[in-house]
Amino acid sequence: MAQSLSKMKAQLMREYYKYFSKYAKGKEPENKVAWVTAFTPVEILEALNISYYYPESYAAVIAASGKEQLMLNECDRRNLSRDCCGYSCCIEGCLEIEEGPRGIPPKPDILIATNNQCNTLPNWWNILANRYNIPLIIIDYPGEYFNNKVSYKYVTEQHISLIKKMEELSGNKLNMNYLLELLSNSARSVMSWNKIMSCIKTKEARLTMFFDDITYLIINRCNPLTSELYEKMAEELNEKPDVLSNDIAAFWIGYPLWYHPSRYISEILDGIRITGANYLTWWSLDYTGKDVFEQLYNAYNFTFLNLNQETRNNILIKNIEESGARCAITLHNKSCKCDFVSSKNLKLPQIELEIDMIDRYFLDIEKAKIKIDLLKDIV
Repeated sequence: MAQSLSKMKAQLMREYYKYFSKYAKGKEPENKVAWVTAFTPVEILEALNISYYYPESYAAVIAASGKEQLMLNECDRRNLSRDCCGYSCCIEGCLEIEEGPRGIPPKPDILIATNNQCNTLPNWWNILANRYNIPLIIIDYPGEYFNNKVSYKYVTEQHISLIKKMEELSGNKLNMNYLLELLSNSARSVMSWNKIMSCIKTKEARLTMFFDDITYLIINRCNPLTSELYEKMAEELNEKPDVLSNDIAAFWIGYPLWYHPSRYISEILDGIRITGANYLTWWSLDYTGKDVFEQLYNAYNFTFLNLNQETRNNILIKNIEESGARCAITLHNKSCKCDFVSSKNLKLPQIELEIDMIDRYFLDIEKAKIKIDLLKDIV
């Protein structure tokens, strides 16, 4: 009998978080543990039976639970200024006080950071490496800025080195066929998620659902249950009625607001309907390629935030056109400036909001409302 959506989601979350509560009680994980940044080639770790965790994602969970201010204040008092990346400050505070909504992540044996998202992460991971006195691996993805042949060789050498180091850490030998299977699982998860994305513009569904449910693509993308979940979600969405609203269609550029119940400032968007968001496309990685290494290269070297400005503009404009949006709401995120600069040259009305995806007190809601009203007047 097929599982319900809620049971499938619960199973994926249970598998991911199973060692958090155990670790909080002093029990050690069965496998070696890596902490990774969002666009790490985790299929390699999965193939070698290494458990991996995303501190950034857990920071979002902390904010959604309403505990981010405690963590930010503690981090500011002991370690980093809260003006630094909200994700890093939230996790640093969590580690200082040794508590969180699901406990604390299992202590890492190794740290893996990539620069295909933002350059803050390798610096933050250096702080974590010093905290735990453990090895740190930084994978450098040059993106579009270099000759593809040279770039492919450079990235593949790093992937081969990562495999060797993870074999040594885990004591296991990589099975290339199994790795290929995991990459195929990730590709299917992406394809299934894209089916869901096609429903945002036309179907009645809460944007909150999309912002929350992309989590499985981030932390469980090579789990076959993820693509099964998304296929079922897409089927149910297609059965929903079409949107009949005459509200102004707008595109959301930036992160979800993890502390907000709706994940966006819904209370001041009367007359506006969000029909797309670039965050929801970031993990639609391209796993095409003739072999394992080409698939890894295409998926992780060409992430959206690692593309040149012209390509980002073209992708973003295409996404906005497909969403039917007539305007854009761009977040000038205190924590993540690299996302803000991806909103240039859109050629449609847009406003910029000073905001943060973690720190709720950074938002001036009255000032934001004035800008939203101005946007509606312009459109």
